Amino acid sequence: MKKNIIGVAIIQSIILLTMLLRSDPFSLLSYINNSFIYGGILVFFGAWVFVVRTGVFDIFTMSMRKVFKGKSTLEEDDMRLPSETLAFSSSPFLVVGAFTLILMVISLLIYQL
Repeated sequence: MKKNIIGVAIIQSIILLTMLLRSDPFSLLSYINNSFIYGGILVFFGAWVFVVRTGVFDIFTMSMRKVFKGKSTLEEDDMRLPSETLAFSSSPFLVVGAFTLILMVISLLIYQL
């Protein structure tokens, strides 16, 4: 929980820093646009890590190895599967990205009023 709060604080500070460095005026609309981009990137990356870690691409990888390698070298293959290469969890990216997108929706509702 503490890591997620720190992650949200870091992303919010990056959003504010991006708003200050860009030539756009400092406004609620600029915050909405920047938080959509950063939240979307985090959710996309978290979903990508989740899909790879579940082993969806393992079957494809093994079948491509069978096609492109001979039968004798397949037993000696010591390459790791894609699900084994990622050693970190996708949940911090998904939680921080979802919270950023929730803040963006709240800001959008305030902007519409």
